[in-house]
Parts: sequence; structure tokens; C-alpha cells
Amino acid sequence: MIEKNSLEAASAKVSREAILMRCMALFLLLVVSTVPIRAQVRVWEGVLNLLAYEEGAPDPNPSFDQFAIGRFSYPYTLRKQITDQRTEHQWRAIYLENEYLKCSVLPDLGGHIYTCIDKISGQPMFYANPSIKKARIGYRGAWAAFGVEFNFPVSHNWVSMSPVDFAHAGHEDGSATVTVGNIDRVYGMEWSVELTLRPGSTVLEQHVTLSNRSDVRHRFYWWNNAAVQVWDDSQIQYPMRFAASHGFAEVQRWPIDSQGKDLSVIHNQTDGPVSSFVHGSRENFMGVWNPRTNTGTAHFADYAELPAKKIWSWGVDADGLDWRNTLSDNNSAYVELQAGLFRNQETYAFLEPRQSIAFTEYWMPVRQTDGISRANLAGVVHLERKNDRLVVSFNANRKFSDAAIRILDGNTPLLNEKGDFAPERVWKREIRVPNAGRKYTFELKSSEDAVLLRQTEGEYDWSPESEVKVGPQVSYTVPEETRRTADDWLQQGKTEELNGNLLAALQTYQKALVKFPADFELLKAAGRLDAGLKRFEEAVAHLGAAHDRDTTDAEISYYLGIAYEGVEREKDAVDAYQEAIRLPSYRAAAALRLAEVQARAGALQQAKDSLTKSLQSAPEDVRAAEELAAVLRALGRITAGEKLARERLARFPLSDFLREELGKPSLAHLAADPYRVLNIASEYARLGLYRRAVEVLSREYPVPKADQSEPGGATPQNHPLVVYFRGYCREKLGESGANDYLQASRLSTAYVFPNTVEDEQALKAAIRTNEKDATAHYLLGTWYFARDKTDEALSEWQQARKLNHQIPVLEASLGLALLYGRRDFAGALIAFEEGIRNDPLNVVNYAGSVAAMTLLAKPAVERVKTLERFPDLDRMPTSLVYELALGRAEAGNHSGAIELFRNRFFGSEEGGTNVRQVWIEVKLQQAVVLAQTGHCEDALAAARALGSPVPGLPFTQDGLQPMLNSARTNYLLGGLSSACGQKEEADRRYRLSSQAIDASDAVWAWASAKKLSSHDPAQWQKRLSLALSQAESNARTSAHQGWWNY
Repeated sequence: MIEKNSLEAASAKVSREAILMRCMALFLLLVVSTVPIRAQVRVWEGVLNLLAYEEGAPDPNPSFDQFAIGRFSYPYTLRKQITDQRTEHQWRAIYLENEYLKCSVLPDLGGHIYTCIDKISGQPMFYANPSIKKARIGYRGAWAAFGVEFNFPVSHNWVSMSPVDFAHAGHEDGSATVTVGNIDRVYGMEWSVELTLRPGSTVLEQHVTLSNRSDVRHRFYWWNNAAVQVWDDSQIQYPMRFAASHGFAEVQRWPIDSQGKDLSVIHNQTDGPVSSFVHGSRENFMGVWNPRTNTGTAHFADYAELPAKKIWSWGVDADGLDWRNTLSDNNSAYVELQAGLFRNQETYAFLEPRQSIAFTEYWMPVRQTDGISRANLAGVVHLERKNDRLVVSFNANRKFSDAAIRILDGNTPLLNEKGDFAPERVWKREIRVPNAGRKYTFELKSSEDAVLLRQTEGEYDWSPESEVKVGPQVSYTVPEETRRTADDWLQQGKTEELNGNLLAALQTYQKALVKFPADFELLKAAGRLDAGLKRFEEAVAHLGAAHDRDTTDAEISYYLGIAYEGVEREKDAVDAYQEAIRLPSYRAAAALRLAEVQARAGALQQAKDSLTKSLQSAPEDVRAAEELAAVLRALGRITAGEKLARERLARFPLSDFLREELGKPSLAHLAADPYRVLNIASEYARLGLYRRAVEVLSREYPVPKADQSEPGGATPQNHPLVVYFRGYCREKLGESGANDYLQASRLSTAYVFPNTVEDEQALKAAIRTNEKDATAHYLLGTWYFARDKTDEALSEWQQARKLNHQIPVLEASLGLALLYGRRDFAGALIAFEEGIRNDPLNVVNYAGSVAAMTLLAKPAVERVKTLERFPDLDRMPTSLVYELALGRAEAGNHSGAIELFRNRFFGSEEGGTNVRQVWIEVKLQQAVVLAQTGHCEDALAAARALGSPVPGLPFTQDGLQPMLNSARTNYLLGGLSSACGQKEEADRRYRLSSQAIDASDAVWAWASAKKLSSHDPAQWQKRLSLALSQAESNARTSAHQGWWNY
């Protein structure tokens, strides 16, 4: 029976793989067979049938920053429930095609480029993964490996697996474009990527625009992340001699590492992931070459615009091979070519309101060149020595007529060949070199004698070796709190802001002002952050004090204006904005805010003048143009408003607001995301155009099609924030909003997390109308807690609880606030226990109960009983399964703990808890207990079998070695061996443990060392100090490999 089942499983696996390969082959065949006869670019919307793994429901709990570690996502949901259920999906796809490339873009999967097929070679430029197979890697959780991902303002960004805005168009010059982008819910910033193909070119152009549509500064970076399929012999061909680690913690030589391994070849990456940033190179290109297919992919960007480059690979150790299986159904591998603005992915900058950044990147296929020595917009060349010959291969990216290729020895030509060069034909020559010790040069010149491409063997724009410090790098460390100056506190707060930890920065500035209450820069920083967090009363106090000392600081005046608006002192806001406008640094931002105040007061002509001034200072600002078009219409200048709207929509085709102004809203697109509707309505409301806002908010939007909306999202008309805001806008028109508020109070609050000023205004208005609106109280409490206003949040939540204790998530949020905000462990436990009764599927109620019970010193047996109240243990979320397994093991129920691992899918999480870790811990605890209770024979047998495969548990078949070799495992096994009289084995385990060098292992290594006769306390004091420094550095820079793989 076992043999039969194994054969059936193997047959099924082969069948699945065969189906996948046939589907991919059919896809490639269709692509290659649809070559246009003429050199024209086509763009159209179609579908792409692609297998995808389903997700469970999003986390219903708000992702409050207070409980986030490194990734701050409020008000987005987290998508952590990964399943092994695979189905075929029909994804919307925008196709872009010319004679040489056919590209597909998936707007419902983050706007990814799925791939571009090089029609000449038939090979995909980017990783065309035949399955969207997810793991918990993205900023919000679910993520899949394929194609090209656009990351702004954070890594694996909030919408990497979500629908985004998109448009496509053909142009008079014969080119065509696909534009994708998004306005994020966290910061309100916008990215857009315009992908362009031109007739006769093998280059995919990628025009990027990053803009801050919001009213306050926000942190950002940009990293373009292209996955390219590789095999074990594939080569990373970056023009670099040095590579920097994450956090710029260390610089090493490239490609040969300290062990003599050539890391540029995939099969040599045997020590874990390769995640390195180019250092000391000012070159414009990078690429990957695949000998297996004799093709590659190259990226080009002007170094002055986009200087940073990174290579990422999972490697080929056991963990890396496991990730191949985790992220694909065909065990395929890929690397990532990444290009960014800043030197690494721990470096962020601030983008100020009304600012934008634009730059262009280029992608090109490479074929039959045997490698990549240089790539630019003209083509790709490779130079290679074979004995006494120089082999030169050149791919043209477009047709060159009457051009010339020369091979030079200095200025002396060895070859001079004129002719026509085209992408269809690879130019390749072998030349006998007269002097093996000299370097030779390839040069391509146009018919006008302009140099198009030039490369001398091994010569690149590198920093001199003497200027590069190899090894650990020195970084500045802010002193501990008792020794900080005001500048130190300021630096700490700024760093926290740049890392996205705004609430930590808020606390830093608050502590600093206790010590330095009159420090000007601290008052300014604290007030600016208060304004950004919508803590307007505090902002007025801090910024007012700073303003009293400097009335010419435009930044202070601008943010003080925002704060005054927030406390409804609009006349003072006008004065502050007018003050800020006088200087150029905040003229655009202040003029726009002033225009909104003027428009709400009915002074539309003044508002029009202010918006015109804002656009003069920031001509590329879409929001100012949108608002000016609306104000022109409101002034009765309909023709002028529509003309402006049409002109700007042609340049910024993703603007829903401009479509609204032109009377052509895309209802299906708006229906897929209620926040798109709220963004339009809020923009009208800020201008006092409440009737237009009500019109947008009152439509009956169609039900979105599958995959075209956020998981768990409601249609706009069924979203409480939309309906509450509609009531608020009616009130502003002098009408009653009571019916809207009543309707909103009856709608589901699932996945609804308020975040904007408009949300707050609408919820407060609803409560003024009906103090017994439990839904409004609950949502307002959530809004308060997101800005660290714990007292106000608890007050609103307690009121909501009195009115309706069955609101989902209410007790979970209340319990978390009591547990972590007030450290009221007993009160938190009561809230969580009530939550288990009222909201029995909410993970937080169980995890929170366990945390509170642990802090209250409740025994493991009680914690286990709480976890076992989960309604369906077979479908218990993975995090609770781990908690229950460890709890049962601690309580002595090892068989019950082990049983939890059977017949269950465990999704993978990068940098998170691995099922193998929990399994080894359970088995280890079982062995230790056996030893402690005198059952040494069984204990030693269990220790020996710790890493043995277990039938029916696939995760035990491989990948256990890192856990078995850990310092903690060796320490505990040393104790077990010692208890059972196995001194030699105990000492061996203690020695292994004591040799661990990672900071995370320091405590166990030290504990083991103390068990050995050779223990040297002085030496260990140094090692522990070093480990502490390393841990602090890891925390500051995220340089630890397990934290910053991406």
C-alpha cells in the first residue's frame, strides 16, 4: 500500500509538472508566433491564465505601529494566511508588443511586469514563474516571486500583491505605453511607472515618477526588483570589485569571497543567501548571463540618476534549495537585479510635500554573446580571451545603418568593419591578438562618427582600490540616554522617522524635551511630527514655541498652519501659510493648503490664484492641477477647467480625480477600492465642494470582479467610512447626515481602519448626532490609538463596548492597549477572554491571553486550555499551532504537541519562525524531560533521533541541520548528556555551543563555556561586550542576515 501511494504521488507530481511545462511552452509559443509584420507597437488589455495559491482571510486586526517590528503598515490589512490550495486564475494583463519584445503587465498583482519575451531567442527576460506561489515575505505578508516589482516607498511594498491603478495608450511616434502606479494609504504618496516600447527597439523603457501628494514629509526609497530565472551555472555579471553588506556593516571583495569562492556563479553560493550592494563602481549597467540558454538580461540607468545596484540570490545551501520549492512548483531558481536611489535598503530619505522625483531605467535582452561586458542603449558587447584570440560578440538594440565596429590596440585598429547592424543578427568575431599582455577595445560608431558603445577589456569606472576600506565599517552610534546631547536626541528621532517608526520617534522627542525643553530644533522636530501624526494640539504648542523664536523659518510656518487648521483656527492658519509662501522652500505646499482654506471660505478666485502660484513653484504636482481644474469649474470656467484636466490627464493618466472632472469616472476601477472613492471625495471636501463629494460618495458602484480588489474589501457603498463621510459632507451643505450615519453604523467594520483627518471629522460628527453610535466610537478609538493617543482610544473603545460588546476586534484591540499601553495584565486578560467568547476566530484574543497569562505567571496547563478553546484546531492559524505545541511540550504533553504537526500545511515566512524550529524545540524538550526524570536510555535515544525524518512530516526530511547545530540545541543536549552520565559527549556539546559567534547565540555560548574547565571569564567579558555591540548594530542597521535578506 505504501509503495502504491508513493507511485501515485510521484505520478501526480510528474503530471503536475508536465502540465506546468506544457502551459509555459504554449504561452511562449503563442508569444513568439504573434510577431507583427510591420515595425509598430501594439498595446491592449487581455487576460493571462496563471495558477495561483489561495490566501486565507486577511488579519482582521489593525496593524498598529505599536506592535510592529520594522514593518509599519497601518491602515492596511496584513495578509499572513498562506495556503497550499492552488487554482487557475484569469488575471487581467496589459500586453505591450513590438517586433522584438512582447511584454505582459499584471495590474492586479502590484503592476508587476510578468515578463517580456525576446522574440529572437524565444526566452523570457524576466522570471515567468508558472505559478503565483506565495510565502510571507512581503511588507504585509503574502508575496510571490516573478517578473519585475516596483518598490516605493518601502520594500516589497504594501501593494506588491494588490490591484493598482493602470492605463495604456499608443502614441503618434508609433510607441506605446503601459502606466501602473498607486497612492498608498499609509503616507498618501504616489508612484507611477510608465513602460514604453518603441518601434524597432529591443529596449523596454521604464520611466519612474515618485511624488509626495500628501501635506507632510515622509520617508521613502526606490528599489526596482527584477527576478531573472537562473540555473546553477548562471553568472552574475555586475561591473564591480567590491560589495557592501546590508547596513553598510562590511565591505568585501567581489566576486571571490574570503573562502575563495566565486560568488558570481550560482552553484558556488553554498553559504546562504547572497545579498550584496555594489560598492566603489560608477557604472551604469548590470546583468545576468545564462550559459544554459545562451541568453541574459541587462539593466541600464544613468548613474547620476539611479546609482545603487544590488544582487540577491537565495543561494544553493539547504535553505536556499528549500525556498526554490517554497516559491515555485517547478523547483526553478531566480536571482534579483535590483536598482535603487540610495546606497542600500536601510537608507531612506524624506520626500517633502509637493516634491517629485523622476528618472528612467532600461531593460534589454541579451543573446548568443557568451556574457555581458558592457550594456547601454545601443547594445550589449562581450569580450573574452580564448588562448591567443579575442572573442568579441555584439547585440544591437536597434538597427544601425552604415555604422562601424573597430577593435583597437590603443589607437591602432586591428579590425575596422563597416556595415548594417540589427538585433536579429549577433555580430561575432575572433581576432588573433598580437600581444597577450595588452588590453584591447571594442568601439561602435554611428554613420555620423559618434561613439555609441565602447569597452576596453576589464576597464570600468571604479574607485581606486586605495580608497576602499575592506572589512567591517565604522558607523556612528547615538549614546545611551543619560549621555545624550540635544543633537543626539535629534539624531535618534530622525533615524526612527527614517526607519518608519514614527511613534518611537514621537517618544524620543518627548523624552528629549523633558531634558531640553527650550531646544529650538527639538521643538521644531517634535511639532512637525505631531502635525504629521495629526496630534494637532501638541503640534501647536511645540511649533508655536519655535515660531516665537524664528518667524522666517518657512517650514515652521507651514507646519504651524497645518496644526492651526487641525484645531480649527483657520485665520491663524491663513497667516501661517502666507508667511511660508514668502520663501521658495515651502511656497508650493503652503499655497496649496492656503487655496483649500480659501476655497472652503467661498473665496474661489483667491483659491484659484493660490493654486496657480503653487503650480508655478511645482509644475509637475498633480494634486495642485487637479484642484485648480475643480476650482475653475466651480468658478464657472468650465472650458478652461476641462482643458486643464485633459492636458494633465494626458501626462498623468492614473488620476481618478481628473477623470471625475471630465465626467468620465471609471466606476469599475473605483468600485474595487473604497479608498479611491474616499480620496476623490476628500479632495473635493478640502475645497469646500461638498456637493461634488456627495455625488461621488452616493453612487451605487458595481461589484468588483475576482482578483480586482483587495482581499476582504467591501464595495464603496458598503464601506462605513464612505457612508460616514457622506453624512459629514451633507452636514457641511446644511443638510441632515443622520440617515447616512445610521446606515454607516449598521455596516460591517471588518478590515476598516480609519486614518485620515476626514475620517476623524466624520466619526466625531456622527457621534455628535448620536452618542450611542457604537460603531463610530469603536472606529474613532482605532483612529486615536493609531496616533498613540491611548487614553482617548480606551475611552472610545470602552464606550463602544458598553453600547455593543459584539463588535469584532474590539476586545482584541482593547486588550492590546491594556497589555502593552497600560501594562494592566489582569485587565487585558479579561478583555481577551471576552474577545474569545465574542470573536472566537480572532488570533489576537488567544495570543494576547497567552501573553497576559505568562506575565501573570499562570502555568502552562492554563495557557494550553485557553488555546484549545479555538473552535477548529484543524484549521488553527500557524502562529497559534506553534504556541500550542510549545505550550503542550512545556506542560509535559509531548505526544499532544507532536500530533499538532500532522496533516497540516505550514507556510514559509522569511526571517520568521520556521516549523522546523518549533519541531526541534518540542522534540528537544521531550528528550530533556526524559533525562530529568531519570529515563536516560530513552532520553539519549531521543537525542540521537532528533534530526531523523518522520513519515508523514515532509518538513523533517531536510533542512533541520541549522537548528540541530544551534548553540541552544548543543547547550541543552550537553545538559542532557551530563545528567545521564555522558561527560565526554556533554563536553563536546558544550564546546560546540561555546564556539558560536553570532550575537543571537551569545547567551547560550557563554552558558556552555561556563560548563567547561577552560572557561576564561575575562575573555568572555570581551566576547559578550562585542556581541552586545553587534546586536545593537543589527538593530540599528538591520544588517543581520536573518532580518534583511531583502
